[in-house]
Amino acid sequence: MKKITILLTLLPLLCFAQIDEKWRLFDKDNNNELNYQEFSELRIAQYAELDVNGDSQWARREFVKREDNMAHGRIDSLRGKFKRWDKNDDGLWSIEEAEKAIIGNFRWLDKNRDRSLSINEFPAQF
Repeated sequence: MKKITILLTLLPLLCFAQIDEKWRLFDKDNNNELNYQEFSELRIAQYAELDVNGDSQWARREFVKREDNMAHGRIDSLRGKFKRWDKNDDGLWSIEEAEKAIIGNFRWLDKNRDRSLSINEFPAQF
C-alpha cells in the first residue's frame, strides 16, 4: 500500500472541533500523521456516526439533519454533496459510495499529487 500522510497540523481543517481525540485513536503508529489507511478508518468511523438507524446506509435526511453538518454548511449545499456522493441516485449513501468519496476527497485535496496534504492544498473556505 502506498503511504499518504496527513499532518497533525492540518487537524483543525478537518471540520470537526471534537475530532482531535478521535483522530489520535486512529494514529496507530503515534507519529502525529495519518497515512491513507488511518485516514480512511477515521473517515469511515465518522460516516458510521451518520447511520442513525444502523442499516449501513445513509439516507439524505440522516446526513442533512445531523447537527455537525447543519453547523458547517447550508442545507442546499449539504444536499448537493449528498447527491454527488450518491452515485446510483437511490437516495441512500452506501458504504461503497462512502469509500469512493474518501478516495475522491483525498485526491481532490492533494493538488500536487505527493500523497500528503499540506495547508496550501486546502481551499480558502477551510
